[in-house]
Amino acid sequence: MTSVIDLWRWLDPEARLVSGSIEALGRPVRGVGRTRAAPPHLPALPDGRLLVVDAPIARTGDLDAVLSGVAEAGLDPAALWIAGADGIGWERAAAELPVLAGSRGSAEVERRAAEHLEREREDLAAYASALRLAAAEAALADPSPSAPAGIVAARLRRGVAVSVDGSLASLHPRPSGRALATRFAAAYARLPASHQGSAGGTRRTRDGLWILERPIGTTAAAWVFDDLPPARVDEVALDALAITLRALLRRRPAGPPEARAVARQPPSTGDPLRDTLLAVARANGRVAPAARALGVHRNTVLYRLRRASAELGVDPRRPADALRLLRSEEP
Repeated sequence: MTSVIDLWRWLDPEARLVSGSIEALGRPVRGVGRTRAAPPHLPALPDGRLLVVDAPIARTGDLDAVLSGVAEAGLDPAALWIAGADGIGWERAAAELPVLAGSRGSAEVERRAAEHLEREREDLAAYASALRLAAAEAALADPSPSAPAGIVAARLRRGVAVSVDGSLASLHPRPSGRALATRFAAAYARLPASHQGSAGGTRRTRDGLWILERPIGTTAAAWVFDDLPPARVDEVALDALAITLRALLRRRPAGPPEARAVARQPPSTGDPLRDTLLAVARANGRVAPAARALGVHRNTVLYRLRRASAELGVDPRRPADALRLLRSEEP
């Protein structure tokens, strides 16, 4: 059955847990209900629902008052989702009930939650298929573990790492999560060499970091890490990344990455600025592989991107601009 964290991670990974215990995120969600009424006029709902409320009901940020109203109405939701909650400050409430706050509107949250509860398996299968395609495209542009791992990290908004031959080949922190990446690197360094890539599943480090691991053969592994437990979408994404990495690591070309990148780069157009825009577009917006393909320092690429943005209004790190650039070079 879908849990609170499964629904949260699917609906809006940018929503915040503003109150409640992490352990309660594993509660099953049996449905969804929505209200625009303030306590004590809350509607009667069966237990175990995700209760979606509009932010104006809790506009003061007083969660204790909101939760008291829920209790007085005799409700026992699996979690409380406060919709349209941008810019509201919160004081943590003295309760285990998870309270989530996100910017999406209450109608959208209710609709998407109800749809996902009905077709979770189909949603996750479609997500995995799309992610495998994106990871494969990234690997074609840059055949290093960092490329597909970066795609997965950006989609999940979680930390993602790849270890190969006993060392970290890629480490991508989530936005505002560099401290977590440092904690992961420290936890990885404490693992015996024989266990780096030989185990699997979920573990929690002694400092509270949650780690989800997928072995890739006998010498490599892919990891998702965060300060919250993993959800099903994280497991699906990590499996998709592992599929791409297995194929990539089986077919690692000989020679240094720089040489491979230069060999893949099409002939120059004669315009360094346009060459740079095309290289970044081919690399799915990533600067480092584009710099290797061009044979220049990454700061040179960044300088040219700033110049193109200021003079031409073009930035190949935006998907729409990248697509236009790539189409323009088609014969």
